[in-house]
Amino acid sequence: TENPILNILLTDKESVMREKGISVTIKVDNVNLNFLASIDITTIFGNLLDNAIEAAEKLEGEKYISIKIGSYHKMIVASIENNCGEVKWKNGFPVSAKGKGGGIGLLNVQSSVKKYDGNLILKSDGNKFIAELFLNS
Repeated sequence: TENPILNILLTDKESVMREKGISVTIKVDNVNLNFLASIDITTIFGNLLDNAIEAAEKLEGEKYISIKIGSYHKMIVASIENNCGEVKWKNGFPVSAKGKGGGIGLLNVQSSVKKYDGNLILKSDGNKFIAELFLNS
């Protein structure tokens, strides 16, 4: 991307995924993320990727994470998909397996997304988890 913060983050997380035996696909269109504050890029993508890595690495067999970032009209659209075990939900959020203090990352992600009049959609389908976000540029 043209965003150095996101580049560093994606490069770092990709090497972590490969170390953990997670196959990774990254497809980033030529999008301009300069309207995003560096802290928000780190909060949004760092937390979502950490969650995907934690969920995938617990699995036996094939593990994957797919990252897509593109634009649609004046919005940035991002999707992070990974395979996972069973997901328990509470108040529209997956329940953290970390116990007390867990799950704060997704609340921070949602807070950052809302700064850009955006939307965060979390869903699971069988053994697949998808985080989609839409940000207004």
